[in-house]
Amino acid sequence: MASLALVACSKTKAAEERPAAALYTSPLFRKSLLHSLGKAKTTAILSAKHGVLPLSVRVTPYDMTLKDFDRHQRAEWSAMVAHQLKDVISSGDIVALYCGSDYYKPLQGVFAQLGCKVELPLGRLSLGSRLQALRRFNDDDLLNKSGSAFYKLMRKLYVAQGGGRLLAEASGRLSWPTRGIYFFIEDTEPTLSRVPRVTRVGTHAVSKGSRTTLWDRLSTHRGTNQGIGSHRSSIFRLHVGRALTTGLSNAARPRSWAEGQTASGEIRKGEEQLERRVSAVIGAMRVLWLDVPDDAGPLSDRAYLEQNCIGLLSRWYLSAGQKGAHWLGNSSEDWRIAVSGLWNLNCLFNPPDTRLFEVLETYVEATIGLRSMPEKSISPKDWRKGAVLLRKSPQLSLF
Repeated sequence: MASLALVACSKTKAAEERPAAALYTSPLFRKSLLHSLGKAKTTAILSAKHGVLPLSVRVTPYDMTLKDFDRHQRAEWSAMVAHQLKDVISSGDIVALYCGSDYYKPLQGVFAQLGCKVELPLGRLSLGSRLQALRRFNDDDLLNKSGSAFYKLMRKLYVAQGGGRLLAEASGRLSWPTRGIYFFIEDTEPTLSRVPRVTRVGTHAVSKGSRTTLWDRLSTHRGTNQGIGSHRSSIFRLHVGRALTTGLSNAARPRSWAEGQTASGEIRKGEEQLERRVSAVIGAMRVLWLDVPDDAGPLSDRAYLEQNCIGLLSRWYLSAGQKGAHWLGNSSEDWRIAVSGLWNLNCLFNPPDTRLFEVLETYVEATIGLRSMPEKSISPKDWRKGAVLLRKSPQLSLF
């Protein structure tokens, strides 16, 4: 595995400031980024304007390319990149470059001076050929088929559950399975197989002996009937609150937001306005659910389904560019949310288990009454051994 992957920026960009990983929107960039996440311990971006960009740094759109640089400007750019890399990589490190010759050639001397070994996963292919190669490397055909298969099953669930329950109108008095998986969908997002895009997958009772119920988990995200709630009890609420206030004045986001596990009444009062805004956003989402009743634990079918659905959707959304241009998560301070199209952090971009759909289809059909509910766990016994967990590497942390 390479120590560092550098992905060239693209001319096609989002219209507003975003984390660097989410600013560039071309298919070549997205597919290069996806491949690099499994290729290197750390990924960064090669920018004509900024040099080396960590994935998390927020960047304003700009119009600049190395193709327009003269020899002097290229030399200055190379010197800037060399300065940025000197404390990041060491002699003997492997650097994987996802870029064309415009970016690679000016840096040959830099990497030679640093004593690094350079790999070109895409060789010296033309732009079109690089895109075709990445489609093979990322197994786009299978990824697209899997994404379509997922939404066909969601369509069955969506129809059977009347389009899902609006979370603001949901309560514990409704009929919920004791244990299960939930899928949040947002009506303002693109529809796939006539289902609004799934933007969060979640579950509960994945630690041994846990007694939490599905509604317990949903209610912490929903908040109270008075429209408040606690972001200290729901990481989902925390991230929605951050996205709602990104770039705004300090008055819009209390300084105490995300500070500590508990807070005094005075502090909570100061956070109430933002908590209400968060409740309004989450309350407008709809929830689909699966009844998955096996025992609590990290090897439960709920854990299997949650982790593999997140891995599949995050990879597909990134590769195919499925999320909406105005999705609130695009404003997230966390590049992982802005890039993945999901209000999730764990298990992002992990290749899903190939047996996922056998388990998912069983529980969809059992939940809507087309077959009997499994009496015990049905996920493959070895699923965690074969999982490629990118989240356990430094890759998904800050550069």
